[in-house]
Amino acid sequence: MHGAVVLVPFDDLDPRILHPVAAGVLEVFGLPATVAEPLPSPLEGLEAARGQYRAAAFLPLLAARFPEARRAVGVTPVDLFEPGLNFVFGLAERPGRAAVVSVARLVHPDGRRFLARVMKETHHELGHTFGLDHCPEPTCVMRFSNSVEEVDAKGRFFCPRCRAKLEAALEVF
Repeated sequence: MHGAVVLVPFDDLDPRILHPVAAGVLEVFGLPATVAEPLPSPLEGLEAARGQYRAAAFLPLLAARFPEARRAVGVTPVDLFEPGLNFVFGLAERPGRAAVVSVARLVHPDGRRFLARVMKETHHELGHTFGLDHCPEPTCVMRFSNSVEEVDAKGRFFCPRCRAKLEAALEVF
């Protein structure tokens, strides 16, 4: 699968969810995005006692499976964590080629709100792959979110400062 950004559903995540996310990547980053066939979650990342997967286990899998993609972003229904944290919405190589987003804690009965959350976290993690750090600006997509309410409060676009950093990174992309 060729393209600038490949969105990879994991397990039983409906790949159709990712088509609007791909359109959002094109709108926000100016990069074409495609949707791959689903992959299984990496079993070596499962921490059965926690009922969660270590987010970092997804990153080498994505990079190896999609070497032709400039960026590979996995989207999984499983709950993710990293050591020292109860959960994470996602994780990315910063900078790098791979990122993962979990929808487990983003679910909402309003499909539009759910999709907005998935887009925000995908844009956030993709921003990290371009070297962007967390931003203190409340509406910037790069603002760190420690709760779903904080995800809802931020926007899906970059503040002017983060946008300038992204534009500089995209010039060498």
